[in-house]
Amino acid sequence: MTSDPHKRALESVAALRFPELATSATHDAALPARIAEGKAAAVLAGDEMQAALYWQAEMILAIQIGYVEAFRQLKAGEFYAAWCQLERCEIQLELLIKNFAPLEGDEHRLGLIGRMIRRWQELFPYRVFFSPEILKKKIVCSICKGRITPRGNCGHVKGQIYQGESCHHIIEEAEILSISIVENPVQRYSVALFLGPDGTQVDHYNYGNVKFVADRATSAFHEWFSEVGTRTIATKLAENLAAEGPCPCLSGKAFGACCKDAPTITVPHLQISFIGDEPDSTLPKDELILNG
Repeated sequence: MTSDPHKRALESVAALRFPELATSATHDAALPARIAEGKAAAVLAGDEMQAALYWQAEMILAIQIGYVEAFRQLKAGEFYAAWCQLERCEIQLELLIKNFAPLEGDEHRLGLIGRMIRRWQELFPYRVFFSPEILKKKIVCSICKGRITPRGNCGHVKGQIYQGESCHHIIEEAEILSISIVENPVQRYSVALFLGPDGTQVDHYNYGNVKFVADRATSAFHEWFSEVGTRTIATKLAENLAAEGPCPCLSGKAFGACCKDAPTITVPHLQISFIGDEPDSTLPKDELILNG
Protein backbone atom coordinates (compact mmCIF):
# COMPACT_ATOMS: atom_id res chain seq x y z
CA MET A 1 0.00 0.00 0.00
CA THR A 2 1.31 3.48 -0.88
CA SER A 3 2.45 5.90 1.83
CA ASP A 4 0.85 8.85 0.00
CA PRO A 5 -2.43 9.66 1.87
CA HIS A 6 -4.15 11.00 -1.28
CA LYS A 7 -3.24 7.89 -3.28
CA ARG A 8 -4.52 5.69 -0.44
CA ALA A 9 -7.86 7.47 -0.65
CA LEU A 10 -7.97 6.91 -4.41
CA GLU A 11 -7.08 3.24 -3.87
CA SER A 12 -10.01 2.85 -1.47
CA VAL A 13 -12.38 3.98 -4.22
CA ALA A 14 -10.70 1.89 -6.92
CA ALA A 15 -10.71 -1.25 -4.75
CA LEU A 16 -14.52 -1.31 -4.85
CA ARG A 17 -14.66 -2.09 -8.57
CA PHE A 18 -16.39 -5.26 -9.81
CA PRO A 19 -18.37 -6.01 -6.61
CA GLU A 20 -19.79 -9.16 -8.21
CA LEU A 21 -16.35 -10.79 -7.91
CA ALA A 22 -15.19 -12.46 -4.69
CA THR A 23 -11.85 -10.66 -5.04
CA SER A 24 -13.45 -7.20 -4.79
CA ALA A 25 -12.72 -5.21 -1.62
CA THR A 26 -16.51 -4.91 -1.28
CA HIS A 27 -16.34 -8.24 0.56
CA ASP A 28 -13.46 -7.25 2.87
CA ALA A 29 -14.95 -6.96 6.37
CA ALA A 30 -12.03 -4.78 7.51
CA LEU A 31 -12.47 -2.18 4.75
CA PRO A 32 -15.10 0.04 6.49
CA ALA A 33 -12.75 0.57 9.45
CA ARG A 34 -9.84 1.47 7.14
CA ILE A 35 -12.00 3.95 5.24
CA ALA A 36 -13.23 5.54 8.49
CA GLU A 37 -9.66 5.79 9.78
CA GLY A 38 -8.43 7.38 6.55
CA LYS A 39 -11.29 9.88 6.51
CA ALA A 40 -10.70 10.86 10.15
CA ALA A 41 -7.02 11.51 9.37
CA ALA A 42 -7.94 13.60 6.32
CA VAL A 43 -10.40 15.70 8.34
CA LEU A 44 -7.79 16.20 11.07
CA ALA A 45 -5.30 17.36 8.43
CA GLY A 46 -7.88 19.72 6.93
CA ASP A 47 -7.69 17.98 3.53
CA GLU A 48 -11.22 18.37 2.15
CA MET A 49 -10.43 16.66 -1.18
CA GLN A 50 -9.01 13.57 0.49
CA ALA A 51 -11.89 13.43 2.98
CA ALA A 52 -14.35 13.64 0.07
CA LEU A 53 -12.65 10.68 -1.62
CA TYR A 54 -13.11 8.59 1.52
CA TRP A 55 -16.75 9.72 1.66
CA GLN A 56 -17.15 8.47 -1.90
CA ALA A 57 -15.68 5.10 -0.91
CA GLU A 58 -18.06 4.91 2.07
CA MET A 59 -21.08 5.62 -0.11
CA ILE A 60 -20.08 3.23 -2.91
CA LEU A 61 -19.55 0.46 -0.36
CA ALA A 62 -22.85 1.21 1.41
CA ILE A 63 -24.76 1.08 -1.90
CA GLN A 64 -23.11 -2.17 -3.03
CA ILE A 65 -23.61 -3.92 0.33
CA GLY A 66 -27.13 -2.51 0.70
CA TYR A 67 -28.17 -3.71 -2.75
CA VAL A 68 -26.78 -7.20 -2.10
CA GLU A 69 -28.73 -7.23 1.19
CA ALA A 70 -31.92 -6.25 -0.64
CA PHE A 71 -31.38 -9.17 -3.02
CA ARG A 72 -30.90 -11.53 -0.06
CA GLN A 73 -34.19 -10.28 1.39
CA LEU A 74 -35.96 -10.81 -1.94
CA LYS A 75 -34.64 -14.37 -2.09
CA ALA A 76 -35.82 -14.96 1.49
CA GLY A 77 -39.32 -13.64 0.80
CA GLU A 78 -38.81 -10.57 3.01
CA PHE A 79 -40.46 -8.38 0.41
CA TYR A 80 -41.40 -5.24 2.34
CA ALA A 81 -37.95 -5.17 4.00
CA ALA A 82 -36.37 -5.47 0.54
CA TRP A 83 -38.58 -2.64 -0.75
CA CYS A 84 -37.35 -0.34 2.02
CA GLN A 85 -33.72 -1.40 1.48
CA LEU A 86 -33.98 -0.67 -2.25
CA GLU A 87 -35.28 2.81 -1.40
CA ARG A 88 -32.31 3.43 0.92
CA CYS A 89 -29.93 2.43 -1.88
CA GLU A 90 -31.79 4.67 -4.32
CA ILE A 91 -31.44 7.70 -2.02
CA GLN A 92 -27.73 7.00 -1.40
CA LEU A 93 -27.12 6.58 -5.12
CA GLU A 94 -28.80 9.90 -5.95
CA LEU A 95 -26.62 11.67 -3.38
CA LEU A 96 -23.42 9.96 -4.54
CA ILE A 97 -23.96 10.80 -8.21
CA LYS A 98 -24.09 14.51 -7.30
CA ASN A 99 -20.55 14.28 -5.94
CA PHE A 100 -18.90 11.49 -7.94
CA ALA A 101 -18.16 10.88 -11.62
CA PRO A 102 -18.73 7.15 -12.27
CA LEU A 103 -15.87 5.28 -13.92
CA GLU A 104 -16.08 4.50 -17.61
CA GLY A 105 -17.45 1.00 -18.03
CA ASP A 106 -19.49 1.18 -14.81
CA GLU A 107 -16.79 -0.74 -12.93
CA HIS A 108 -18.41 -0.02 -9.56
CA ARG A 109 -21.70 -1.31 -11.03
CA LEU A 110 -23.53 1.80 -9.85
CA GLY A 111 -25.31 2.19 -13.18
CA LEU A 112 -26.39 -1.45 -13.07
CA ILE A 113 -27.58 -1.12 -9.47
CA GLY A 114 -29.59 1.98 -10.36
CA ARG A 115 -31.27 0.21 -13.29
CA MET A 116 -32.04 -2.89 -11.26
CA ILE A 117 -33.48 -0.90 -8.34
CA ARG A 118 -36.02 0.66 -10.72
CA ARG A 119 -36.82 -2.70 -12.32
CA TRP A 120 -37.36 -4.42 -8.98
CA GLN A 121 -39.56 -1.54 -7.82
CA GLU A 122 -41.71 -1.85 -10.95
CA LEU A 123 -42.41 -5.51 -10.12
CA PHE A 124 -43.83 -4.76 -6.68
CA PRO A 125 -47.62 -4.65 -6.29
CA TYR A 126 -47.65 -1.45 -4.21
CA ARG A 127 -49.90 1.23 -5.71
CA VAL A 128 -51.21 3.16 -2.70
CA PHE A 129 -49.08 5.01 -0.14
CA PHE A 130 -49.50 7.35 2.82
CA SER A 131 -47.99 10.83 2.56
CA PRO A 132 -47.83 13.11 5.63
CA GLU A 133 -48.11 16.89 5.45
CA ILE A 134 -45.54 18.20 7.94
CA LEU A 135 -45.06 21.67 9.40
CA LYS A 136 -41.31 22.01 9.95
CA LYS A 137 -40.80 24.19 13.02
CA LYS A 138 -37.05 23.87 13.51
CA ILE A 139 -34.47 22.84 10.88
CA VAL A 140 -30.71 22.74 11.45
CA CYS A 141 -27.66 22.07 9.28
CA SER A 142 -26.06 18.64 9.75
CA ILE A 143 -22.56 20.11 9.41
CA CYS A 144 -22.59 23.06 11.81
CA LYS A 145 -25.99 22.63 13.53
CA GLY A 146 -26.84 26.20 12.49
CA ARG A 147 -30.55 27.11 12.25
CA ILE A 148 -32.08 27.07 8.75
CA THR A 149 -34.89 29.56 8.14
CA PRO A 150 -36.63 30.95 5.03
CA ARG A 151 -34.67 34.19 5.48
CA GLY A 152 -31.24 32.82 6.23
CA ASN A 153 -28.96 29.83 6.57
CA CYS A 154 -25.44 28.93 7.63
CA GLY A 155 -23.90 28.97 4.13
CA HIS A 156 -23.42 25.22 3.79
CA VAL A 157 -25.00 23.86 0.60
CA LYS A 158 -27.34 20.92 0.96
CA GLY A 159 -25.92 17.84 -0.79
CA GLN A 160 -22.30 19.04 -0.90
CA ILE A 161 -19.45 17.40 1.03
CA TYR A 162 -17.79 19.09 4.00
CA GLN A 163 -15.19 17.37 6.20
CA GLY A 164 -16.06 14.02 4.68
CA GLU A 165 -19.81 14.28 5.31
CA SER A 166 -22.71 15.29 3.08
CA CYS A 167 -24.68 18.33 4.15
CA HIS A 168 -28.34 17.69 4.86
CA HIS A 169 -31.04 19.38 6.89
CA ILE A 170 -32.23 17.90 10.18
CA ILE A 171 -35.81 18.52 11.31
CA GLU A 172 -35.64 18.87 15.09
CA GLU A 173 -39.19 20.08 15.69
CA ALA A 174 -42.22 19.32 13.54
CA GLU A 175 -45.97 18.87 13.56
CA ILE A 176 -47.97 16.47 11.39
CA LEU A 177 -50.87 18.42 9.88
CA SER A 178 -52.53 15.70 7.80
CA ILE A 179 -51.96 12.38 6.07
CA SER A 180 -52.99 11.84 2.45
CA ILE A 181 -53.30 8.73 0.31
CA VAL A 182 -51.20 9.08 -2.85
CA GLU A 183 -49.87 7.03 -5.77
CA ASN A 184 -46.45 8.70 -6.09
CA PRO A 185 -45.03 9.31 -2.60
CA VAL A 186 -41.88 11.16 -1.60
CA GLN A 187 -41.05 8.29 0.76
CA ARG A 188 -41.71 4.89 -0.81
CA TYR A 189 -41.66 3.00 2.50
CA SER A 190 -45.09 4.44 3.47
CA VAL A 191 -46.94 1.49 1.94
CA ALA A 192 -50.64 1.17 2.80
CA LEU A 193 -51.20 -2.06 4.75
CA PHE A 194 -54.36 -3.54 6.27
CA LEU A 195 -54.82 -3.89 10.02
CA GLY A 196 -55.68 -7.29 11.46
CA PRO A 197 -58.26 -7.91 14.21
CA ASP A 198 -55.54 -7.46 16.85
CA GLY A 199 -54.47 -4.10 15.43
CA THR A 200 -51.24 -5.33 13.84
CA GLN A 201 -50.37 -4.67 10.21
CA VAL A 202 -51.18 -7.41 7.71
CA ASP A 203 -49.28 -7.70 4.43
CA HIS A 204 -52.06 -8.58 2.01
CA TYR A 205 -50.13 -8.09 -1.24
CA ASN A 206 -49.48 -10.68 -3.95
CA TYR A 207 -45.73 -10.77 -4.60
CA GLY A 208 -45.94 -13.42 -7.32
CA ASN A 209 -44.07 -11.40 -9.96
CA VAL A 210 -41.29 -10.39 -7.56
CA LYS A 211 -40.88 -13.95 -6.31
CA PHE A 212 -40.80 -15.32 -9.85
CA VAL A 213 -37.74 -13.21 -10.71
CA ALA A 214 -36.04 -13.52 -7.31
CA ASP A 215 -36.24 -17.31 -7.47
CA ARG A 216 -34.53 -17.37 -10.86
CA ALA A 217 -31.89 -14.64 -10.59
CA THR A 218 -28.51 -16.19 -9.78
CA SER A 219 -27.04 -13.14 -7.97
CA ALA A 220 -27.75 -9.53 -7.10
CA PHE A 221 -25.84 -8.52 -10.25
CA HIS A 222 -27.71 -10.88 -12.59
CA GLU A 223 -29.36 -8.40 -14.95
CA TRP A 224 -32.84 -8.89 -16.35
CA PHE A 225 -35.57 -6.76 -17.89
CA SER A 226 -39.33 -7.04 -18.19
CA GLU A 227 -41.88 -6.37 -20.92
CA VAL A 228 -45.61 -6.00 -20.28
CA GLY A 229 -48.09 -7.45 -22.77
CA THR A 230 -51.06 -9.80 -22.88
CA ARG A 231 -51.62 -13.52 -23.43
CA THR A 232 -54.65 -15.73 -23.99
CA ILE A 233 -55.26 -18.61 -21.59
CA ALA A 234 -57.89 -21.32 -21.28
CA THR A 235 -60.58 -20.24 -18.81
CA LYS A 236 -60.24 -23.56 -16.96
CA LEU A 237 -56.84 -22.38 -15.68
CA ALA A 238 -58.72 -19.73 -13.67
CA GLU A 239 -61.44 -22.06 -12.36
CA ASN A 240 -60.25 -21.54 -8.77
CA LEU A 241 -61.20 -17.85 -8.87
CA ALA A 242 -64.39 -16.78 -7.09
CA ALA A 243 -67.21 -15.73 -9.40
CA GLU A 244 -67.79 -12.56 -7.36
CA GLY A 245 -64.09 -11.64 -7.48
CA PRO A 246 -62.50 -9.38 -10.09
CA CYS A 247 -62.06 -10.82 -13.56
CA PRO A 248 -58.40 -11.50 -14.42
CA CYS A 249 -58.85 -9.68 -17.74
CA LEU A 250 -58.91 -6.47 -15.64
CA SER A 251 -62.20 -5.27 -17.14
CA GLY A 252 -63.32 -4.13 -13.70
CA LYS A 253 -66.25 -6.55 -13.75
CA ALA A 254 -66.82 -9.58 -11.56
CA PHE A 255 -65.34 -12.81 -12.97
CA GLY A 256 -68.79 -14.46 -13.06
CA ALA A 257 -70.26 -11.58 -15.06
CA CYS A 258 -67.35 -11.32 -17.48
CA CYS A 259 -65.10 -14.14 -18.70
CA LYS A 260 -66.07 -17.09 -16.48
CA ASP A 261 -68.13 -18.80 -19.19
CA ALA A 262 -65.88 -17.86 -22.12
CA PRO A 263 -63.51 -20.51 -23.54
CA THR A 264 -60.48 -18.25 -23.17
CA ILE A 265 -59.40 -15.13 -21.27
CA THR A 266 -56.95 -12.46 -22.36
CA VAL A 267 -54.87 -11.57 -19.30
CA PRO A 268 -51.91 -9.23 -18.64
CA HIS A 269 -48.59 -10.95 -19.29
CA LEU A 270 -45.18 -10.07 -17.89
CA GLN A 271 -42.23 -11.33 -19.95
CA ILE A 272 -38.95 -11.57 -18.02
CA SER A 273 -35.68 -11.88 -19.96
CA PHE A 274 -32.38 -12.61 -18.20
CA ILE A 275 -29.07 -11.29 -19.52
CA GLY A 276 -25.95 -13.43 -19.31
CA ASP A 277 -26.30 -16.34 -16.90
CA GLU A 278 -29.26 -18.64 -17.44
CA PRO A 279 -31.75 -18.71 -14.56
CA ASP A 280 -32.22 -21.76 -12.36
CA SER A 281 -33.16 -24.54 -14.82
CA THR A 282 -34.95 -26.58 -12.14
CA LEU A 283 -37.75 -23.99 -11.96
CA PRO A 284 -40.51 -23.69 -14.55
CA LYS A 285 -39.90 -21.05 -17.21
CA ASP A 286 -43.54 -19.93 -17.08
CA GLU A 287 -45.97 -19.36 -14.24
CA LEU A 288 -49.57 -18.18 -14.27
CA ILE A 289 -50.08 -15.70 -11.45
CA LEU A 290 -53.73 -14.80 -10.91
CA ASN A 291 -55.18 -12.76 -8.07
CA GLY A 292 -57.96 -14.84 -6.53
